[in-house]
Amino acid sequence: MGRRKRSRLITSGILREKQQTRQLGDPDPAPELADTVEAAAALDLDALATRVRARRREMKWTQADVASNGGPPAKTLSEIERSRNPRPSPEVLDKLDAGLGWPPGTSATILHDDVAGELAVAR
Repeated sequence: MGRRKRSRLITSGILREKQQTRQLGDPDPAPELADTVEAAAALDLDALATRVRARRREMKWTQADVASNGGPPAKTLSEIERSRNPRPSPEVLDKLDAGLGWPPGTSATILHDDVAGELAVAR
């Protein structure tokens, strides 16, 4: 944690409350399930982004080419490749499969398989 962030947290009282809780002898709180799911979601988005980018490069297509093949708009594809689209809708995933020439459900499988794997490791 950087000095600036720590300073802001101290100013807002968040870090101070955590330190006081630890001083009172309370054990460190267990990681929240939401944090675990959020971390897993970040990892599966990265896996999808990597595979989409690799497929596009393998086929030597631009993002506009994928969009013209029935895929999502180039802007949406760019967001997916940069892991900026936190929850791609099923329609977007279907279009992604069509635009990249993948069998139906491939992108959804990539997205959800990694979530299940990460949750199993977290437990």
